[in-house]
Formats: sequence, structure tokens, C-alpha cells
Amino acid sequence: MTTASPRTLTLALIVRDEERMLPGCLESVHGLVDEILVIDTGSRDATIDIALAHGARVVQIEWPDDFAAARNVGLAQVRTPWVLWLDADERLAAESRGALRAVVAREPDDAPPTVYAPLIANVDAAGQSLGADHMPRLWRVRPELVFTGRIHERVGEGVAGLKHVYEDSIRVVHLGYDPALARERGKSERNNRLLERELSERPDDPMLLFYRAKEAYAAGLDAEAARDFLRVIERAPGLNYGLSAYVFAVECLRSSGQPDAALDLAMKGVAVAPHYAELWYAAGQAALDAGRPIQAEAQFREARKPSQGFALAAFRDPDVQAFRAEVGMGQALRRQNLLKDAIGVWNKVRDRVPIGPDRLRLDLDLIQAHLDLGDEGRAWKLLEPMLDVAPEEAASAFIAFLELYVRHMGPEKAWTFFMDAAAVHGTILRQLAIVSAGIELAALLDDHERLDELLKLAIHLGTQSPSHYLMLSALLEAKGEVAAAEAARRAARRFQSTGG
Repeated sequence: MTTASPRTLTLALIVRDEERMLPGCLESVHGLVDEILVIDTGSRDATIDIALAHGARVVQIEWPDDFAAARNVGLAQVRTPWVLWLDADERLAAESRGALRAVVAREPDDAPPTVYAPLIANVDAAGQSLGADHMPRLWRVRPELVFTGRIHERVGEGVAGLKHVYEDSIRVVHLGYDPALARERGKSERNNRLLERELSERPDDPMLLFYRAKEAYAAGLDAEAARDFLRVIERAPGLNYGLSAYVFAVECLRSSGQPDAALDLAMKGVAVAPHYAELWYAAGQAALDAGRPIQAEAQFREARKPSQGFALAAFRDPDVQAFRAEVGMGQALRRQNLLKDAIGVWNKVRDRVPIGPDRLRLDLDLIQAHLDLGDEGRAWKLLEPMLDVAPEEAASAFIAFLELYVRHMGPEKAWTFFMDAAAVHGTILRQLAIVSAGIELAALLDDHERLDELLKLAIHLGTQSPSHYLMLSALLEAKGEVAAAEAARRAARRFQSTGG
């Protein structure tokens, strides 16, 4: 410790080959921290130059294959009374800058050893939420507050009177859980290797089992992940890892086609933590999968209530409170055929759903509900803008529109609608499903000229439908193009033999 002001703060990082991620991290704390300390474990790219350009003090060490050991080297180099730890793929949220400094300023000089755990908001490359956790990142430097554990390291293990504060006012955005980015950086392989080393020494440690399960979950190994999550629940049902494990285990069981088992597990979990919104939401999703929409509606209503108590320290998804629970409630109402009620719920929440995949799914649900009520005007108002920006996702809704026209107005009106839409929104003719629907209408109405155009377009888009080739063969033969007709028949036979 030096004679620095008692409220000065160092940002500390461990890095290796982070030229892509490091600038964003350092820029997020520019002007906020008093010193930047970078522990480099063998970078071969421009990482060190970037750190130096941002005014960092760089300490180079050989990677010890142990995160706690590397971080403790960094702790020994900290010159200020306070330290904040971030990873290169993290950014301090702009709205949290004041909150961070407030935490540092308000802690009493005689406070017991205290570790602050900000909310780590995991997002993918598109900015979509992947949930959130609290991680220990900020504290007043003390000799006893050191790291232990090769990976997912702990701070101050065994320190008497240690206080943990879960600090939602400080939010850190974490990009590293994006699946493509994680694969590119080889994090999963490294993490699993270190986890297995730790588990060989502490085979029943619920925290280690939890993180091994999360690695399997991220890799899509749901059955393997579920086994470890269930082991965590057995060993630590009331701890934050245990509560989090309920949420992930329910999702794994759902993904494995076991909705009833998922629902049973979720209900056991909410008996342990009745004020855990994320778990109520998982229960609602499982109930929908199990065909119990009335139960799902009740569970989504519970999910709208803020988490309380120790659930605040477990896995969090802020989107559950922001919009997911209400979107789920609308789905449950729709499953009960309460379409107007579902539309009412969805319309109220729609503006809170960020533009992107979640908004797209909601709008498709709204379109289908309006179509089910026979309100094609409102459905078309939502669908038409999607035809240009997301034609692939909108294809099924557009086809449902055609079917509605055929049922209620006849194939001629449906064909006119198809041609008008294609003239204005040409991108829909890049979707094989939509082109195939047009082929059916053109054939029904004996519009051979348009049928010929659409069949050739379908072949260009890679159709493997034997009927498409047979229809084209008939049209070609009628025009006297015998060789081309025979080629089309051969293609039809080929796709018939392969099940096309």
C-alpha cells in the first residue's frame, strides 16, 4: 500500500492476444480509474502496444495455467487502495460509472472485509441478452483478499467476517459468451481442462460442477449438462449456484423433449425459492411445452414479480422482467384460444421488446393471432414491413395470408394478392417456400406463363420437389421442347429416388 488517496482505484486485467477486445474494455473506464494494470501472459499480437497506448502499466509473466495464481501476481502489483477486475471481453456499462465511484466513496474506513459483485450482463454479438450473473470484481485491497482456484476463482475464501455485496447498480457487459466468439478464442477447451483439474481435487464442489455444466450447456450437450446441474441442486439447493442450476436444468430438460420432467423440477425449485422470477419463467415455458397453458399463465404472472432475497444472487435475466414474462403470458392466453386477450398483452409489451429476434418472434405471433381472428388488415400492417427486412422469417406468415385469402376470398383473389406483393416486395421471391406456394396457385388457376416462370425460379433456388420438375416437364413438352422436358423428368425421378 502506498500513500495514495484512500479512494483511488486500479483497473486490473489478465490478457493474452486480446488486440480485438482490449480497446473497448479500456475505453469503457477511460477517465474513471486512477491506474490501469495489465498482466500479460504471453501475447503475440498488438495487445501490449494497445495497453501502453491507453496509459497502462504492463507486467509480463509466463502463463501459470492457473487464473488465481495469475491474478494474485496482479494483486501484488496494485498500488492503489482499491482494485477493479475486468476481462478484456468486458465493458463497464456507461450508466454504471457514477455508481462504481459511489461504492468506492461510501465504504466506511472501518468496514469489514467486503467484496462487491457487479451484475455481469452476458450478451451475444448482436447485443441479445444471454442472462446475467454476479461476480466478485471490486474491493478494498487487503492482504487476506487473494484468489484461489485455477478457474472461476474465488476471492477471500475462508476469511472470517467476509461480506459479499451483490451490486446491481454496477453493470458490466460481457461479450465472451457469444458462441461464435467463444469457439474462435478456444475458451471452452481451456476452461474444461482447468475445471477437470480442479474437480480431480474437489469432485463434489458444487461451484465447479455448476461451471462444468454451463460449459456443456453452451456446447449444446443438454443431457450431460442436466446431469451436472442436478448434482449441483442435490449438493447446494439453497445456494446461489443451486438456484441457478434449477433454471438451467429445466431448460436442458425442455430442450431434450422432457417438458413434464422440466415442469416438475421447476416446481420443486420455486418451493425452495418462491420469489425467483427467472425460475417462474422457466416453469411457465415448461408448462407451455407440456400442454398446460392455464398453469403456464399463472406461472408467467409470478415471473412478472421482481426477484427477492437470495434469488437476487442467482442467475438473472433482466429481460424476464422487462418483457419476457408478459410475452410468455400472451402465449399462454393464445394456447387457451383467448386471442383478443393475448393480442392485448402483446400490444402493451411490444414497445419494450428490443428490435431484433425477440421482436420478430413477437410480431409473427401477433400476425398469426390476427389471422386466426380473421383480421387481415392488422396482420398485414405488421407483416408487410417484414417482407423486405426479414423475408425468410416472414415466409410462414405470408403463406398463412395466402391460405386465408384462398379460404375466404377464393384462389383468384389470393393469386392477385400474391402477384401484387411480389411486385412491391421482390425479396419474397428469394424464398423457396413462398415461390412454392405461388406455384400451387398458378397451377390451380392454369396460369401457364406465370407457372413456367415460378417453376424455373424454384429450380434456381434449389427445389428438390419432384412435382416441380414434372410440372415443368409438362409445360416444356407442350411447347415442343422435348429434350428439355426429358431432362426435367430425369431430375424428377432422381429426387423421387432420394426422397426429395
